[in-house]
Amino acid sequence: MNNPNIYLVAGEPSGDILGDQLMKSLNEDLNSPIFHGVGGPKMEENKFISLFKMSEITVFGIFPVLKKIFFLINKINQVTIDIVDKKPDLVVLIDSPDFNHRVAKKVRRKLPNIPIVCLVAPSVWAWRQGRAKKMSKYFDHLLSIIPFEVDFFKKFGLEATYIGHPVAKIIDNVEEDSIKNNYNLTDEKLIIFLPGSRSGEINRHSIEMSKVINTLEKKHPKINVLIITSSKQLSLVEKFFPKNKIVTNEVDKFALFKKADFACAASGTVTLELGLAETPTIVVYKMDSFTWFFISRLVKVKFVSLVNLLLGRLSSIELLQDKFNHENIYKELEKLLNDNNLLKKQKEDLKEFKDLINTNIKDPSKKASQVIKGLL
Repeated sequence: MNNPNIYLVAGEPSGDILGDQLMKSLNEDLNSPIFHGVGGPKMEENKFISLFKMSEITVFGIFPVLKKIFFLINKINQVTIDIVDKKPDLVVLIDSPDFNHRVAKKVRRKLPNIPIVCLVAPSVWAWRQGRAKKMSKYFDHLLSIIPFEVDFFKKFGLEATYIGHPVAKIIDNVEEDSIKNNYNLTDEKLIIFLPGSRSGEINRHSIEMSKVINTLEKKHPKINVLIITSSKQLSLVEKFFPKNKIVTNEVDKFALFKKADFACAASGTVTLELGLAETPTIVVYKMDSFTWFFISRLVKVKFVSLVNLLLGRLSSIELLQDKFNHENIYKELEKLLNDNNLLKKQKEDLKEFKDLINTNIKDPSKKASQVIKGLL
């Protein structure tokens, strides 16, 4: 097909990166594709003009979404109208399920014969599994970055392909040689703390993490400690960790994942990334009591860490809700610092996890591009 018209929608920075990588591969695999849609600065490097600024729909959390609900509905309708007007050969909706799945439903009704592809699935296998069946009605194909999702979604009638995880390639290629000098690290152990990506997570986790750091620095005065966050959350994180070095550089983040001896991280994508860096991690998370009451009754999986989920057993320690406190975190860190057999077992588990994620796929965006080419 000459000049295939492909419509892509990304709603957050991670999706913008995935979109950029996919567009570069599509440019190599297809005959002069034409891109339309919504994306950020990375996607706009590919002769792509976003329908509106991606930041307008980058909203996290229940209450921020509710505050902008009518605005977001308007944007969903705007994207749908634009897709119907342009009648692309294929639509790729990248992550951001609260926004993109509503777009998919509307487009399916208006343009039933256009292939709609989902790149990165929501964690429906963890809770609200009925959403998988609904997804099969408005998506033609899922491009998955987690291996076990393929069989899960196929049970509900949605064709899926595992494309590999894009961060694996980034972590494998990142250089860590200059990190030691850049952050004045000594030869002692390095422990990194990641309190979360959202303001609520940072507020709930940082006080206990700061107490852990105070205890660590008293008992191990030469130990290296760094806090990792995004530039967007820097001012908030600085309030909780005024005396600690805070890292916001994205490239340095991945280098530090490889350099660190251990990590303490809020549950989320970052724990998978730490797993790919083979860094033993204590996974933590705390919600407000009201949300926990309902979520804990809906969740269908034994673990929150993707490392544990893929291994099918408890490897990375999980300190959730009532178990999340500075005493428990410190106790687990001391075990990792002092028990070489435990550390060896953790490293072996992480190597197994990385092998499960990596398989033989060297370039996830290339694999995704090949699937899309087959759908056109």
